[in-house]
Amino acid sequence: MYRHRTSRYRILRPGTQGPGRWLRLEQRGALIMLGLAGLVTAALLAVAPTIYIREHILNSRQAFMDSRWGDFETVERHWKTLPMLQTVKTGTEPDVRRFLESQPLVVAMLDRFEDRRLWLRQDDHLIQPGDSPQAQLYLDWLAHAEMAQRFEWNPPKDQDPDFGKIATVALLSDRWLVLKRWEPGSPIVERTLGMAMAPSPNCRMGLLREDDEKREDMEMVEWGRKPHLQADPARLVYYRLTCVVKTNAFGSGWSLGAIPFEEEERAYRADLQFRERLANTISAVVGLAIALGLWIRYRSRRRAVLDADRMAAMTHSLKTPLAILKFRCDSLRLGRLSPDRADEELLKIGEEVDHLTTLIESSLKVMRGRGPSGPRGQATRAWFQEVVEDLQPAFELERRELELRLAPEAGHAPLPSLRAAVLTLLENALGHGRGRVTLETWRNRRRFCIQVSDEGEGLQPHQVKALGKPFLRLREQGKEGFQRDGQGLGLSLLIQVANQEGWGLTFASAPGAGFSALLEVPSA
Repeated sequence: MYRHRTSRYRILRPGTQGPGRWLRLEQRGALIMLGLAGLVTAALLAVAPTIYIREHILNSRQAFMDSRWGDFETVERHWKTLPMLQTVKTGTEPDVRRFLESQPLVVAMLDRFEDRRLWLRQDDHLIQPGDSPQAQLYLDWLAHAEMAQRFEWNPPKDQDPDFGKIATVALLSDRWLVLKRWEPGSPIVERTLGMAMAPSPNCRMGLLREDDEKREDMEMVEWGRKPHLQADPARLVYYRLTCVVKTNAFGSGWSLGAIPFEEEERAYRADLQFRERLANTISAVVGLAIALGLWIRYRSRRRAVLDADRMAAMTHSLKTPLAILKFRCDSLRLGRLSPDRADEELLKIGEEVDHLTTLIESSLKVMRGRGPSGPRGQATRAWFQEVVEDLQPAFELERRELELRLAPEAGHAPLPSLRAAVLTLLENALGHGRGRVTLETWRNRRRFCIQVSDEGEGLQPHQVKALGKPFLRLREQGKEGFQRDGQGLGLSLLIQVANQEGWGLTFASAPGAGFSALLEVPSA
């Protein structure tokens, strides 16, 4: 099973045991405040389009009501006014016919002076009813209206069997008591609206019960469609561009509403959908811009911290090699070594200087940016042989064999970075592996593969998983101390260079099967 063991190699700052309590509190508080700010911002961006559309609908309805307010007053005035009418003798007089033609909603009249006779409407003339229940109901309403001594009177719920279905009003004049009834959907109401809003209607109007304003199960009916001027309750509720005004002229619980014609409603819905899509798009763009800005800031801060850590790691990794170099130089300067030993130490000093130079160059290239570190060139077979020549003395000194299996094809990569990478892999195989070291190259389609392998004891799966972490140094099981000298930064810097250049890097090992590193670069 693979395991991640990063805490064992964590380097703390000198003289500290981690951030203090107040600093931890500040960090946690900053994270909490940033999270809350992010949630609030996300919530505002999510509800902003809805609030904008709702506000736009309210403003549009207010503008529609202001532009159609004259139609409301005209219809209500026609409902509450009466032309002059003289004495009725037969109910078929020309004055009576003209009166009934101008007042389609009149259903009954009571002459207050001529024997208090009740007249009922029949088409375009008046008749005297018998003792019918309807005539008796009308007489009761007119009597209550006369007793109330008000210009207009509406039957209460307990006296009106059609309460909530038909609006009724009793109008009181000097000579006459008149009953008007508004039955939604009737042709008489259609004719009344045409007369009231003549010559060119600007909207469609209708009555709506207060209880129906919150219903969601109403269906649109045929008499509410164009070209009818009446608007059914469903359209008065469901249309986006609508206006409903509460009024007492039609009785308790009735409201007078208006809606535009279908063409205007469709144009308004199309504009509303466009505004909704635009608001959602702007909200999404703003949210993405904020998220992208925070992500860029996070990446830049992380980049700065990473560069600082790399500089600290590189500085720390130079201390011990420099101390060793100083010790060896002092030994040579004081003449403590034999000539053969002195030549061997000089060779080691040269190798150590080359190693430090490569380490510094690789670290600086990684910290300078993420782009390619230098011009690209051809990594040919001769180029690999030239790179290997620098390490031949070290292999001879360790009495190790270095085998080359170089393909005729070439790779295409920044040669300084690739040279540092190959040297790092070879030095790692020389320093940590055993037996023969093999450098093999081949071409795999558009990739040029470079593999360095050894015949050592191999690594455990969790050790392979942990390779490349800074300051990772392996211990031999059951023994004290590290297997080899070093700071564990070679493979870490190699991984950073590979990520920077876009190379593929794969480590493979198993107990008793040695270790191999595969580097994939573009082919020439």
